[in-house]
Amino acid sequence: MSVIDISTIPSRDLAPGIHARVMHGQALSMMRVHIDAGSNLPQHSHPQEQATTVLSGHLRLFLADVPYDLYAGMALFIPSGVPHHAHAFLETDVIDVFTPTRDDLR
Repeated sequence: MSVIDISTIPSRDLAPGIHARVMHGQALSMMRVHIDAGSNLPQHSHPQEQATTVLSGHLRLFLADVPYDLYAGMALFIPSGVPHHAHAFLETDVIDVFTPTRDDLR
């Protein structure tokens, strides 16, 4: 077991205005993501199942083109392979968890 101070992990830009700190375990990956107000996450999909939890702000996440408005304390599960994209109306912070690991983000 290890304890990680997330603030010590270098931030990487996933898209303009979307900044992630990525961590990996043996069977899952986790990201702390800060999204600038007005930023868009382009449509994509991946083989991993994903759980997104909004910590603050307002995120509209489109799951197979169906919109879901998420606010602080709300979570959405994204099945493997389903196309999704998002728009942040406000400055937004989320935690994303993926299983299995996102080796493409190592």
